[in-house]
Amino acid sequence: MFVYTLRRLILAIPVLFAVLFITFTLGFYGPGDPLEIFYNEELVSDPEITQRLRELHGLDRPFWEQFVDYFTGLLEGDWGDSISSGRPVWPSFAASMPISAQLGLAAAVVLVVLGIPLGALAAVKQNTWVDYLIVFVSIVVRSVPVFVLGPMLLIVLVLWLSIMNVPIGWKGIFHTNAILPVLLMAAGPLLVVVRQTRVGVIEVLSENYIRTARAKGMRERFVVWRHVLKNALTPVFTTMGLIMSGLVTGAFFVELIFGIPGFAGLGIEAFQARDYPVILGVTIIGAAIIIISNLLVDLGYGLLDPRIRYE
Repeated sequence: MFVYTLRRLILAIPVLFAVLFITFTLGFYGPGDPLEIFYNEELVSDPEITQRLRELHGLDRPFWEQFVDYFTGLLEGDWGDSISSGRPVWPSFAASMPISAQLGLAAAVVLVVLGIPLGALAAVKQNTWVDYLIVFVSIVVRSVPVFVLGPMLLIVLVLWLSIMNVPIGWKGIFHTNAILPVLLMAAGPLLVVVRQTRVGVIEVLSENYIRTARAKGMRERFVVWRHVLKNALTPVFTTMGLIMSGLVTGAFFVELIFGIPGFAGLGIEAFQARDYPVILGVTIIGAAIIIISNLLVDLGYGLLDPRIRYE
């Protein structure tokens, strides 16, 4: 397993380099000028002042010179300075990533606690009203976009029912303000987990060893929890790995709606402001999270199925 993991990590290096190069190229040749956003039009309309600003931020140099300089600094641990604030980029990442990670992990726990049991229940009660209800509700929740579902829940829970105050800002994952953002992040992928679990359980229920367990008089719930789920969770585990990386990096609307200073919100601000150093950092870290998540999923197969060997 060690050799397999090491090989996967080595193969991830050219992938990250390709992501960096493509993102840097799009930022260099793409539309938009950060100077026009952060400085007033009168200031940037003066060619001399504009040239000085470009020299200050290193935007006047050729493409390859800028890329090599950024890549060399990245290898030395220098992620550059933000064009908008002038501060180093890495401290902003270090402050925002734990917040998004906590939200993502909490949403993943909600998915496991709700999605897997609901999917298993729908499979056991296949073609009954329970099955249809679970699938129908999951589809409805998945069909409503987060940027629509979030304001709707705020209107219902805060204005109409007065159950809670407006959950704005970040006060920790264990504060009540985090409940609604976590549920919204889990709402979208819930259908995927439910359907994957349902399909996997239905397939395993038709196996001969399940019939044998039932013939021995084992209760249905023990058959499902001890024998069925263990063998049906492999595709669900794959799905959860991909969902987990998306929860950490893709909570753009949730963090924007609730004013959470997370990693995704930092990326939105950077894209709006054409802040290239921050955009590059967000893209690289996001790609690294996806690569690591896929690697952990592959390594986790061995825990679910001991027959899997890594070569």
